[in-house]
Amino acid sequence: MGRISYTFSRLDSSFGGPFFYLPLQLSDNNIEPFWRIDCSAILAITPGSHTDIVKTVLLVDDNLGFAFWLGQALDRAGYETWPARSVPAAESLLEEVPLAVDLLVINASLPRAPAFATSLCRNRADFKVIAVFEGATDLAESFPQANAVHQKPQTIDIAAKLEWVQLIRVVLPVKD
Repeated sequence: MGRISYTFSRLDSSFGGPFFYLPLQLSDNNIEPFWRIDCSAILAITPGSHTDIVKTVLLVDDNLGFAFWLGQALDRAGYETWPARSVPAAESLLEEVPLAVDLLVINASLPRAPAFATSLCRNRADFKVIAVFEGATDLAESFPQANAVHQKPQTIDIAAKLEWVQLIRVVLPVKD
């Protein structure tokens, strides 16, 4: 049996919705008819029309479970979320992908976290920062760039998710 390979050939919206057409190659000389894949569900992730301006959140935390959990909640709430495990990884991401970041959610215990937040704030007056702490310390004094300071949840549950989404909506509303 031959291998199956595919490539996205084009995006087409001529028949009432966005579709990708995939040529499916079942063997070296046998190309099957195109498969049509409806992408409207993918494009409908954010509420409203696709011309709405989506707020972008850069989430920098070395705890992948927390980053995935919060990123998924924010994506569902209408934000575009980009995760990074460290400040150097976030810097590399911003060099590779031209992002207009509106909010930085950063683990305050990461090396160079305050300096990174300061450098991003310098570029835009409306830039927002939420500093994330794991323990109960004097939070506001240790991270003066922060518009809000919040502790990581002890348990990852629906109540904690709603609390985080509400905090982010207060700091950075989905729509201005």
